[in-house]
Amino acid sequence: MAVRKNASAMTAVEQSTFIYVMNKLINAPGDPNSYGDMVGFHSDMSNMMHGSMGPVGAQRFLPWHRAYLLKLELLGQLIDPAFFIPYWDWSTSPAVPPWFSGFGPLTVKVAGANVTVTRNPPAAAPNNTLPTAAQVANCLAKALPVPAFTAFTNAVEAGIGVVPPFVGAGMHNRVHVWCNGTMSSVSGAPADPLFWLHHAMLDRMWSQWQVTHPGQNPALTGADAIMSPWQDTEISLRSITTLGYSYA
Repeated sequence: MAVRKNASAMTAVEQSTFIYVMNKLINAPGDPNSYGDMVGFHSDMSNMMHGSMGPVGAQRFLPWHRAYLLKLELLGQLIDPAFFIPYWDWSTSPAVPPWFSGFGPLTVKVAGANVTVTRNPPAAAPNNTLPTAAQVANCLAKALPVPAFTAFTNAVEAGIGVVPPFVGAGMHNRVHVWCNGTMSSVSGAPADPLFWLHHAMLDRMWSQWQVTHPGQNPALTGADAIMSPWQDTEISLRSITTLGYSYA
């Protein structure tokens, strides 16, 4: 059972393990290698994993990224079983985790031109704002309008219906834009290891919301319920306990 900890609560050994494993994945032989393939899955729009792709993409956003995180975590655990993906709680720690900020420079081998990771978050208000604890709490309380899952996932991804409203893009989108670099590109965002910490935070929020909204699940049927390019189904991704991990 992997326990995904807050990035700000990791021990020095856990921090070193994360950086070591990610470097091993990123620099593994092959062009692309398995990490580059993972980046490629996110750039493949046929996988339909964002609300900007339409109603099906909105329903697939959370379960698809849950599968995505787990695939990366399992790759890392082949290198070191102690590896886990931490979550970056930008609502209480509104800056790149200090231990993480010096991780790089990184060049990721993907199909086509390789990606050199950049990150340049803004320093001046209002563009330096990240989602707040109040906005996170508002998302976690989402149950209306019915169906509840649609209200929740729209609030998390795009900030729809969140009080107080976001400056600029919504919760998921806002953090990507705030990073002002590789993270701001849908096709290349996972090349930045910070991507995984950001999405672990969103997955943690979903797991918390699931506890208080049992039985409220994505409205997906048929092929839409299969998280391509894998065979994981939406039903198989509902329980993080069944999947073998938890959040500290």
